[in-house]
Amino acid sequence: MLVRMIAGIMVMLGVSAAGCGGGDGGITPREACEDSQANLCERIYACYTPEELAGLGFPGNEAACVTMLQASQGCARQTAENTYADQANTCVAQITGLACSQVRDPNLSLNAAAPACGKICAIP
Repeated sequence: MLVRMIAGIMVMLGVSAAGCGGGDGGITPREACEDSQANLCERIYACYTPEELAGLGFPGNEAACVTMLQASQGCARQTAENTYADQANTCVAQITGLACSQVRDPNLSLNAAAPACGKICAIP
């Protein structure tokens, strides 16, 4: 159940990092992707014990988690030409503000906990 919840968060953040439409400035799609993955790792490593993280297959430290998630979400390939996230700044801030009780909740709805993330759509 815990693995499914964390996998769901990672998928939702991958979707939130890829957006559509135009933008009014703010952070770039690549920065949004990188920031969201870094913030997700920060929350995960703050909310789970090293034993739980090891059991879930996460690396031994937060920096390795960031590298792993940014690579798995293709952050380096996110550009204004192929994606755009006009709610990215707010989405990243809302993820950063998640309490451990939210992160650990197996029924976490990222769209409810971080509504700006739900306003960002994925490229087809």
